[in-house]
Amino acid sequence: MQVFISSESVKAVVDSFGAELHSIRDYNDTEYLWQAAPNVWKRHAPVLFPFICNTVSKKYTYEGREYKLSNHGFARDSEFEVLYSKASETELALKSSEASKEIYPFDFELYIKYSVSGNKLTVTYTVKNSDSKDIYFFIGGHPAFRVPLDGRDSFEDYYVEYETNENIIQEFNGKSTVILDGAQKVPLSHELFANDVFMKDAPNSSWVALVSKKTGKKIKLNYNNKGCIAVWSSYFEDKTLTEQAQFVCLEPWSSVPVYCDNEEDITKMPHAIKLAPEKSYVFAYSIEIE
Repeated sequence: MQVFISSESVKAVVDSFGAELHSIRDYNDTEYLWQAAPNVWKRHAPVLFPFICNTVSKKYTYEGREYKLSNHGFARDSEFEVLYSKASETELALKSSEASKEIYPFDFELYIKYSVSGNKLTVTYTVKNSDSKDIYFFIGGHPAFRVPLDGRDSFEDYYVEYETNENIIQEFNGKSTVILDGAQKVPLSHELFANDVFMKDAPNSSWVALVSKKTGKKIKLNYNNKGCIAVWSSYFEDKTLTEQAQFVCLEPWSSVPVYCDNEEDITKMPHAIKLAPEKSYVFAYSIEIE
């Protein structure tokens, strides 16, 4: 089921499968969100829960029992209930089930609200612990934005801009690459993602943006800077496929991904969120079209 919301400046489409944002357009009909090519990357803006990425072994334990969870968890591949839909706002929900407890042994409620106002779309995740014990999880967004937005520029005409100076080092297979050294702007190239994602835990910046040097078009993502911000695009050995990856993901996360903890016991993962019974955790970000 698809839900349509709009403001005086933007219109958006949300799908109940995965509670995933499928489209953000302005009233010139410019599409800002990646439109999901299966041979390159089949998603638009998946919800990451209850893991961000995965453990190295692809398994984790709780109270001595072993569980397997797919990359980024199961929310992105689950059907959500649409709780309500208004002109400029909608909210969807996913609750634990007997099936979910086979892979994630906790009772929970996950609510995702999308609202638009002016040129801004706000996404709010609320996790409620409906269990009688503490629950543990990671949560984050993964929106992919079209780069380039139109035929007036190219992928290489864009750069990633942080609100303020950052120091960012990309780690991959024991190799360290300096992305930023006390600077704000990262020029885009497909080769930038040959070593996968680059991310910053607890950044100084409260927003990151994709900016066209030629047109000045900007997509700005505002987030809680107590967490982690990641930047990613698909990269393949096949150059033709890589060139078809005309998108960049700006990803707000509750913390660094689960593999950084190097721990399989979910209760000992230092970056996992621990939530007490009947308590709620709220995580939000917004997308601005400039």
